[in-house]
Amino acid sequence: MTAWAFSLVFPFLLTAVLLQAIAAAWGVNLKSRAPALMLVLIAACLVLVPVKGLPLGRWMISFNANFSIPLTAILFSRVVDRFFGIRVLDERAVSTCWFISLTAGIVLYPMALGLTRWDPYAAGWGFSWLFVIAFAVTVILLAVKNRFGIVLIAAILAYNLGFLESTNLWDYLVDPFLAVTACVGIGAKCRARSAE
Repeated sequence: MTAWAFSLVFPFLLTAVLLQAIAAAWGVNLKSRAPALMLVLIAACLVLVPVKGLPLGRWMISFNANFSIPLTAILFSRVVDRFFGIRVLDERAVSTCWFISLTAGIVLYPMALGLTRWDPYAAGWGFSWLFVIAFAVTVILLAVKNRFGIVLIAAILAYNLGFLESTNLWDYLVDPFLAVTACVGIGAKCRARSAE
């Protein structure tokens, strides 16, 4: 039940981000309470509206079975920033997320598709080198006061609590949409630096 309910969080946040973009394009002040509350309620209604016996938000599972905790955290940070002006994840944390996610995607997806005999996805079940690396990276990030370390703690806690339908740690840390988003984010950052 926890995984089923949590599967609606990502679609809700994505819908909220899209509604925020539309409202901002129309000149709506997102920082005031009434529009913020209205957008949150509209997003919730859209995600919960039943289509063929399932909430519309559950239909996103057909695109991706599990949206990772870092991607969910990025969306959450964006929604909170637009509504309240609070940066949950600062630029440093987002850049770290892009780098780690793209690296994880490069390690995981080509090899899991059979390009080599070694499948790193298997390391996500049970205690393995993946847990050791995730723990070490989390400790380092927390030591240097990088907020992405908190996101990694959330991913590990979500894994232990079974928030996603997957029982593999990789799915809590990275997903294909996050890897692609990270690639686009790093590309945009490089283009902005070269333009300076």
